Amino acid sequence: MLVCFLFVVPSYAAETDAPPVQNLSNDAAPQPAALSQPAEEASKVEVIGELDPYYTNLGFNIPLTDKPIPTIKSTSETVIYRELIQGSLIPRFMLVEASIYPMPLLGTYLKANEPNFYGEGRVGRSGINIIESATAGFQEPWAVSAFFGNIAKIVRPGEVRTGTNIGYTGYLISAGSKHIKSNSMIDDHWLELEWKIKGKVDYLDEKLGWSFRVGTKLHDNKNITDVIYVSVFRSNLNAHFPFLSWINNSALDVKLHFSESTSHLVRQEYIVGKKYPKIGRAYTPTLDVGVVWSSPEEYLGILRTSDTDTWTLVFRPSVQF
Repeated sequence: MLVCFLFVVPSYAAETDAPPVQNLSNDAAPQPAALSQPAEEASKVEVIGELDPYYTNLGFNIPLTDKPIPTIKSTSETVIYRELIQGSLIPRFMLVEASIYPMPLLGTYLKANEPNFYGEGRVGRSGINIIESATAGFQEPWAVSAFFGNIAKIVRPGEVRTGTNIGYTGYLISAGSKHIKSNSMIDDHWLELEWKIKGKVDYLDEKLGWSFRVGTKLHDNKNITDVIYVSVFRSNLNAHFPFLSWINNSALDVKLHFSESTSHLVRQEYIVGKKYPKIGRAYTPTLDVGVVWSSPEEYLGILRTSDTDTWTLVFRPSVQF
């Protein structure tokens, strides 16, 4: 079951979309005093968390300047992306985060400690294991990271936000001490550097999430290939679209990994998802399916267990609230 939430705990002021009067630009119209009372919101540390069976995190959003968090009032994805990218070269916020990936971590536990149960997940003689399919696509069980960039609130004109609708653009540094290969835990101190644009909006009748990334991942374990990668993710949910609409109410997740030393493609992930919303229902059934392709060049030495390409099925039935 997929259960996600975001919580924000401001240090003092209540959350608002109105910028403080003293931070208005010279050509902006003065605001009434009643709208400027929660003026310190942008300069306060916020605690942000998300609970999800595949990605659970807890972070601290720390402003680097006293400027307010800007607000993007638009329903156009093009406008949102453009506004997020503008001015992203100079970071104004830092986000320190610790994350854990429960389902991939469960897969490694079952394979190491419950081999008989794990083996029962195999489908006939096909080589497909349902447990591995449900946990595939993650190569680390946990991570710590620091984001430096810009943050903006996202508001649909004429509607009060129901959640913490926010977008990020900037630079991310992540690190960890373990690597997952076919649900086996491997010692590896790794470092990841990337530029990304990421965000989500959450309304009663519409949910949208996106993440576009480019970066590099370096490994201390010399038997794991260092890579340069690009990643595209977009997920849309709208209860007003037709039930059988395939373009809408869908998700797409694509990752391409290239060897840093040879530039050869060593890993590909293609995952598509379908959502089945209904107006008035608080939950939405979802199904993600896809494949993960791995070249023999992805691993070296004792970790290279095959000289041929390997394919892993991804199968994730879930419920989105």
